[in-house]
Amino acid sequence: MYAKSLSIYDFKCFQKAKLDLQYPGRRSAGASEISNINLILGDNGGGKSSVLRGLAIAVLAPALMRSGFVPYRLVRRQAPGTPPIKECLLKVKGQPDRHERHAGLKGDVELLARLEAPERGNLDKLTLKRTPNSPIEPLLDEDYSSAFFVVGYGATRRVETSDFSESSARRSRGLRYQRIAGLFEDHVALRPLTTWLTRLERRPERFTEAVNLMGSVLPDSVQFAGEFLAEDEQFLFNFEGVPTPFSALSDGYKAFIGWVGDLIGHLVDVAPDRTKLSDISGIVLVDEIDLHLHPAWQREVVPRLSSAFPKLQFVFSSHSPLVASSVKRENIFITDRDGNGTAIVDQIDEHVYGQSVEHVLLSSYFGLTTTRASAFQTESEALFRRAANGEASAALEFLKKVTAPSGSAGTSGPE
Repeated sequence: MYAKSLSIYDFKCFQKAKLDLQYPGRRSAGASEISNINLILGDNGGGKSSVLRGLAIAVLAPALMRSGFVPYRLVRRQAPGTPPIKECLLKVKGQPDRHERHAGLKGDVELLARLEAPERGNLDKLTLKRTPNSPIEPLLDEDYSSAFFVVGYGATRRVETSDFSESSARRSRGLRYQRIAGLFEDHVALRPLTTWLTRLERRPERFTEAVNLMGSVLPDSVQFAGEFLAEDEQFLFNFEGVPTPFSALSDGYKAFIGWVGDLIGHLVDVAPDRTKLSDISGIVLVDEIDLHLHPAWQREVVPRLSSAFPKLQFVFSSHSPLVASSVKRENIFITDRDGNGTAIVDQIDEHVYGQSVEHVLLSSYFGLTTTRASAFQTESEALFRRAANGEASAALEFLKKVTAPSGSAGTSGPE
């Protein structure tokens, strides 16, 4: 299924918000050339992660109610002395895929989830708002079905490189919830490649497909051919010509390979035997897509993922101007605050695709008035005021400061 829109009422920091999302095959007004990417920008605490969580809850609510999900402080809380908010509502308008239509879903579906706040305490209660057009519970009961495939990764994602027990993880969390648990719990371990890729050695075509898919999204400095180092029980990557076990890679590569490998593993789990992994549809939610990534890779990561997984609908959050400049304005949402301090989501009519970092940072998406260091800017403004008052030496010093090359005597402060 694809989420065509998400409506939020009194969830986390939002009073009311709606996002009309990009998804593969969208033909309506506002469709983007990059049809499977949604990028959420905004300040820390502005609600980017909340959008990802709200979407996951709305789609998977029936499965979450019996899978170990703990709804901790999800209903919007207000300041002391104001009337408490008793519940929140999450609504997704979805487009079923071919598999879901064969199972009985006709036309668009509306998925509704409600969370109720207790009179005391922080644990909310998840309930369902049932509608006649949402017969999805039987589909969600099948953990290994590609129907309603949703995977999510929080900003604290990591790969477990020591002992990892899939059976223990699944006993503590239902599989549907396990796929998105990282959005709600800190330091949820992702499955190592060894837990699923080694099992494909008896299915050589699927093994090759999974290895090639991983290789297609890696930066040019890293190659992966599926070689397994038996003595270390790890897969080898070729990093700048040097065979390197996964655990010896940098944190940035491990973080990226970790969640992409976990995603491909889940695709392997749900893909019918004669269906390509790249043909599976669903929703993938990734908080801080630029996490630990070098700027050179931030420029490429979203286009490569979009191309490698054309049938998946991605929703990313980011703080990176390089990531923002890799998509169209139709793909970008920005979180902000209204006059009452309540979080809102909006789209603005400003193009940043292909623009420089300086241009993007000074755009409405990031709202900076300068990209200079604050101490440097303060010193420069003071010199400018002195020069404006007729102090010739200040004018000369100001010119030296703003025109001096990096590392020269005209600069101040550490490099």
